[in-house]
Amino acid sequence: MAHSASPAWSTRGVLLAGALTAALAVGCGKKEEERMGAPPPPAPAAKPAACAGGGGTISDAASAPFFPRTIGGFCLDPNGAEKTFGESAPLPLDSICDMFDGECEIYKGFGVRRVVEARYVSGAGGSATVDVHLSKFGSTEGAYGMFTKRTVGDGDPADEATPRLIEGGGAAAMGVGNAYLWRGQYLAEITYNDEALAEAALKSSSEKVLPGLVKEMGAKLPGEATLPPAAATLPKDNMIPLGIRYETKDVLGVDGAGPGAFGYYKEVDKRYRVLSVVRGDVDQAKDVLSTLAKQPGASREKGIGDGAVRLMHKEGDSPATEWIFARTDKTVYGVGDEARVLRSGMTADEHAKVTLTKEEKSARLKKLVTSPAP
Repeated sequence: MAHSASPAWSTRGVLLAGALTAALAVGCGKKEEERMGAPPPPAPAAKPAACAGGGGTISDAASAPFFPRTIGGFCLDPNGAEKTFGESAPLPLDSICDMFDGECEIYKGFGVRRVVEARYVSGAGGSATVDVHLSKFGSTEGAYGMFTKRTVGDGDPADEATPRLIEGGGAAAMGVGNAYLWRGQYLAEITYNDEALAEAALKSSSEKVLPGLVKEMGAKLPGEATLPPAAATLPKDNMIPLGIRYETKDVLGVDGAGPGAFGYYKEVDKRYRVLSVVRGDVDQAKDVLSTLAKQPGASREKGIGDGAVRLMHKEGDSPATEWIFARTDKTVYGVGDEARVLRSGMTADEHAKVTLTKEEKSARLKKLVTSPAP
């Protein structure tokens, strides 16, 4: 006959089991944090009247003129100094890897040289803060390329979740609780933080502060506010707002094609892209077109500009897209399918509803190479 455990032993067993379960939970939690990256500690709540003295100041002489002391009821944190990384800065550039959540190689790929991190706090007190990361790149193209990486990236600018265009600098965009600003060699990434607010309230509160900060910083930053040449020559008609992605390396992954800008377009239900590659002289532009003509399956086309090439481009498992390229002077244009609206297994009718025909691409390309550059 089995003997039942005594009440004392049962109680100790329950306690031991509970302790063991708690220990395992803590251990698993620590391991999960190590794998995913432990969340940063919450920002200390600002004290009421934190901005009574006019706010803090930026001690970094190179960037101090770009940061307003106060904006929209917020001020530079009087109790916290900025952090500066990279050229002529106390902290090494590699330290941005922790700050940018492991994306430092992306920033380096676009040629980042220097980063300043600063914080604004609410003059009314509470947990709301505004964090600013101001990055300086080695070129205007690098800074603008990183801006388009943030606003468009590998996504579709027609998506409702894409940031919207706002005023400031050379280009600026506003998302949910964050904003991006580009001008010259600079990119500012601005984030409104308040753990006490739900998404809708956070969006509303950030709308009262970030656009003003973007506009003021955009006016203070040095450098040209005009787009890099390849982006500036893209046609404006039917372009989706913020629909430009600038690549500083070989476009379409074609070795030797060099940097260029993609524009995203929509006409009723049809979607397409335009590529602009601007070179220093005519011979360099001819080389780009010759490089494209050497791609597998490429063919020469007649009657468009100073030479044209048609090819099918494929990336990974995505459906192939048709592109037609032509040159005029030192610029190479391309008109191609929008990969984001294509999927495997589409019928010919489905494909035709969302893409331009070869003839329609050619017609748009002829217009581009015969019209004066914008």
